[in-house]
Amino acid sequence: MKKIFAVFLFTLAAASSFYFNSAEGATGLYHSYDNLSCGDCHSLHGNGNSSVEANGRLLHKKDITDLCLSCHTKGNETPSTADLPSVTDSGWTAPVVMTLDGIRPQGAAMPSGDFYWANMDPQKGHNPAYSKGETATSLSLKADSILGSTPPGGSIFQGGWSCISCHGIHDRFGSDVSAWRQLNRKINGICVTGDVSGYGVETTNGDCAQDQNFEPIKSNSRGDIQGTNYMVARKDGNPVEGADLFAGESDTNKNVYRGGFSSFCSACHGGFHGGNGETRTAGNNNTRDGGSWIRHPANIKMNESGSGYGILTYTAVVTNKQGTNPNPAGYDWKYPLAQSDNTFTVQSSVASADNFSTASGESRIMCLTCHKAHATRYDNMTRWDTKTHSFIANGQTDFEGRVSNGDNPAYGCGKCHQKGGARAYVKAF
Repeated sequence: MKKIFAVFLFTLAAASSFYFNSAEGATGLYHSYDNLSCGDCHSLHGNGNSSVEANGRLLHKKDITDLCLSCHTKGNETPSTADLPSVTDSGWTAPVVMTLDGIRPQGAAMPSGDFYWANMDPQKGHNPAYSKGETATSLSLKADSILGSTPPGGSIFQGGWSCISCHGIHDRFGSDVSAWRQLNRKINGICVTGDVSGYGVETTNGDCAQDQNFEPIKSNSRGDIQGTNYMVARKDGNPVEGADLFAGESDTNKNVYRGGFSSFCSACHGGFHGGNGETRTAGNNNTRDGGSWIRHPANIKMNESGSGYGILTYTAVVTNKQGTNPNPAGYDWKYPLAQSDNTFTVQSSVASADNFSTASGESRIMCLTCHKAHATRYDNMTRWDTKTHSFIANGQTDFEGRVSNGDNPAYGCGKCHQKGGARAYVKAF
């Protein structure tokens, strides 16, 4: 009995050092004993009593999305402000994915957008308000009054449409969870990642084996556990790739996307670009017909053979009325491309917009090149207003708040579809 108890104590001590061994006393992991406690989200025996209805999974909220937004909404992101009854004050700060006014908090990055806009208008973003099936249960997010829980260009086969439809709940160390922002490797019943055993701590366990139709999401945004130490680097030694969510988003603080993000989106929106397999051969539901695009290409290299656009226009030197080039010559973080995993010229903390060597023809256009993942102030969650003119007059600001010195591009479609050659942006006002 004493021997068993000693083994238990050793195991408990080892587990504690595994999860908390770092200079700050925490590993930096998601929801993994990292300043959080189980009781923050769950009750021990059940939260049902004579005055409170019991919630599934012993949760403190009836709706999963409401539970997530209890900490990830502006004003709720600390232990002292979280909208949960039993949060332990252990000093954490949660990244914000939703504001109360559509204004990004100063000193914070929201690279996936702001769910506030989806609440204002369902056309402006995702509305994961259906954690228990077809009936909306969220009190934080309004249900889509037009589409309901049916995604355009596809359908949802698995019950529920909530935050955990895309993101894992507890941590990123499992066969079903990718390293990148704790994304699920299996979405809507479809595996969207392949063999990534050589990158960080992602694995090929479970039923998510290699599938040639889907590129793996190889991004590792949170480092790796080596023994009992948390390393702020990928297992292969390359740098971590996610933007610092507690600093403003910029050219030197940006997400770097790798692998199959378009495949990830296609699990629910497959009809937008050739189905889940992203095929490009002749036939039904394809992206090409007779050599012409019939749906916007996604997961396509920027130096695609036969294309008149792509990397050459993405990086084109253009001239405005003042004789300056308002178009970045390198990788533009405002219009991100999926990067090849064999080059690290684009890094989250290093400027790349003015470095022409960071824009590669091997990079791929993807869904997130034009859209943000959660919601934006524009219809269809695009990164820019597709209903505006192509130029910004002198003194006016673009969608990122930069002031034009005259004839600056409004970017958008013109980022890759410039007209008029090297002087594409010359226009008199």
